[in-house]
Amino acid sequence: MRDDQLTQATIRLAGVSDAHSLSEWLNRAGHFRGLVDVTSPSPPGDTAAIADTVTVAITSGGMLALLISKIYDWIAMRPHTGSLKVTYTRPDGTSAEIKVDRAQDRALLIDRVRRCAES
Repeated sequence: MRDDQLTQATIRLAGVSDAHSLSEWLNRAGHFRGLVDVTSPSPPGDTAAIADTVTVAITSGGMLALLISKIYDWIAMRPHTGSLKVTYTRPDGTSAEIKVDRAQDRALLIDRVRRCAES
């Protein structure tokens, strides 16, 4: 993937507090500052949201691997957060789903993500 091609990754979370927590975590990571957006399917103030979505703009496969690494770290710090699914949309419009779980081997997960981004 060329560095100037913009793609995106979406992460669906159970609630607005988790979505905002992940968004803040990613924005603090520096590499993603200004590239993270949180959307909610429910109107503001409605606490019955089914799922909130964090969308991250990505410009390279390396950034996808870094994103997954940061999500892995975020999950590891939160005992009540199990696993998350990240949907990665390639420049050609196809997508791949990546499951991030603290029980996974981090190095194997990142290697799988890099291969996913290159395919």
